[in-house]
Amino acid sequence: MSDATDQDAPSGRSNEQMLSYWITLVDSLLTGRVNESLAEHGLTRAQWQLMNALTERPQTTEELGGSLTPAAAGSEEGPRTVEEHLDELVESGWLVAEGELYTLTSTGRTAGERVAAVVEELRAEITQGISEEQYRVVVESLQTIAGNLDYQRG
Repeated sequence: MSDATDQDAPSGRSNEQMLSYWITLVDSLLTGRVNESLAEHGLTRAQWQLMNALTERPQTTEELGGSLTPAAAGSEEGPRTVEEHLDELVESGWLVAEGELYTLTSTGRTAGERVAAVVEELRAEITQGISEEQYRVVVESLQTIAGNLDYQRG
């Protein structure tokens, strides 16, 4: 076991033992990097998730609301509604509203494909040096911990 401690780790315990420390740190770094990358393309994380959901088929506001992760639902200015995110995408010409259904425009689909390539590059950068097996084990372990803390998928 390492003797390394971190001043930010509240208990002074070894970094390797501070699961919450590492989860919080990685979440902060990951969120910042993803948000920064998406902002360079004029998107919020929520808007990116909404566009991804619409690549499959046109959807209603209610259906799209279910596609947002809690982390993406808000913004730096505070929580925003699905309607506000959709309105911005319509104003940008990336979506069109037809009755209650939202659909990607050809411009939106092209922009989405371009951003998807950037996101894939970012994922590769973030997971560099981690095998697929290691990644799977980390995700499964975090899912188990979440379940142990009474998390239930929507």
